[in-house]
Amino acid sequence: MKFSIERGELLKAVNQAQSVVERRNTIPILANVLIEAEGDQVSFRATDLDIEVVDNAPAKVERAGATTVSAVTLHEIVRKLPDGALVTLNDDGASGRLTVEAGRSNFSLATLPK
Repeated sequence: MKFSIERGELLKAVNQAQSVVERRNTIPILANVLIEAEGDQVSFRATDLDIEVVDNAPAKVERAGATTVSAVTLHEIVRKLPDGALVTLNDDGASGRLTVEAGRSNFSLATLPK
């Protein structure tokens, strides 16, 4: 999976997703947000088993795919990026890492399979 998205759109979607996620969880996957890229949009989905939030955002998808990543960590990273930045998220699947790039910033986050 690889796509580029404007920081404002990404922040709005991740903010909603992480608002549902509980920080301390006995089930690790519930701390993550599911990111699915297909066509010209990206879907962000999070749940705490009582409430589910789904948000779609327009993006330039280079390679379709899906993965999960820590919602709180991704939100903290995106929140601190400069306004108007173009953010690229790249997950190769084999390494279990999601790379978040914006300008000179480069982050590598652990993922769990969809």
